[in-house]
Amino acid sequence: MTRLQPSVSLGLGQGWQVFAQVPIDAKFLTIDYTTHDGEAYDPPYGNIHHRDETLFGLGDGRIEFQYFESIGSEWTAGAGFGVTVPLGRIEDDPYELAAESESHQHMQMGNGTVDPVFRASVIWSGHQWGALFMADGRLPLIHNAKGYRPSSSIQVSTGPTYRLNTKLMLTSNIALTRESQAEWSGEPDPMSGRTAITAGAGIIYRFTPMLATMLQGRTTLGQWSEEALIVQPFVGSIGLSWTPSGKGKAH
Repeated sequence: MTRLQPSVSLGLGQGWQVFAQVPIDAKFLTIDYTTHDGEAYDPPYGNIHHRDETLFGLGDGRIEFQYFESIGSEWTAGAGFGVTVPLGRIEDDPYELAAESESHQHMQMGNGTVDPVFRASVIWSGHQWGALFMADGRLPLIHNAKGYRPSSSIQVSTGPTYRLNTKLMLTSNIALTRESQAEWSGEPDPMSGRTAITAGAGIIYRFTPMLATMLQGRTTLGQWSEEALIVQPFVGSIGLSWTPSGKGKAH
């Protein structure tokens, strides 16, 4: 799975800003059927469940109003509230189609719902050492046009930062994620719902006061779910940040 995730923040003055994000996703699926002893298997139902394919398109966007307040010379606190924007493609109920032996798709590009979202952060920026605490959540309230209600989710993360010099900073964090089970027509989706602990580390290099880049890697330390779900052993990220005025703080 790959994602290009452009975002923009526009300052409104007095600590307020508006934030918008629109992801572009590409999902590459390669499917191999085997028997329990590892031999190749050609299922009689063909490829109605899973197949080799590439899914490409927009994911759901996000728009927030955010507020940041400096507390002394080293601390900053912020909060944001907004909604998701249903831009990604949605699918028909895969369990109903499977019961009718019809081809179906479990991998949706979007949720098809406008969901409330929130974010909160506390940042400590010392001379060399710093720290970041973040909480991010989503609370879907309705089903989409296909009868699907996405998972509620919350993620909290925290970790230290270390500034090597004026241009180079190291970051690390550990995160706890909880996602409830999604629903299809009021019934729990067995292929959803998880609790996961992940850890990450990254490096930020500031070319100029206006331009910075970030490299980060994350790994899953543990994941728990009702059914066997996809576990991401490694996620790599490359980021580029541009502040036109050169006066904004990097968060």
